[in-house]
Amino acid sequence: MNMPIIAALLGLAVSLWFGISAVRELKRDTPGHAFNAAMIHIAMVTMLAPLCLIILVAYWP
Repeated sequence: MNMPIIAALLGLAVSLWFGISAVRELKRDTPGHAFNAAMIHIAMVTMLAPLCLIILVAYWP
């Protein structure tokens, strides 16, 4: 029962880290691979973070 909660918290932490670094890269506004990767990371964060929150709500004791 603790494994889904730990995995969701880890997923939120990773999502937060990649989200912050992607926003910092997007603020630089320089075209190239890093900008494209940051756009993809933002899309991944918008899918992963809600999933982690749903898992936390479903498995919270």
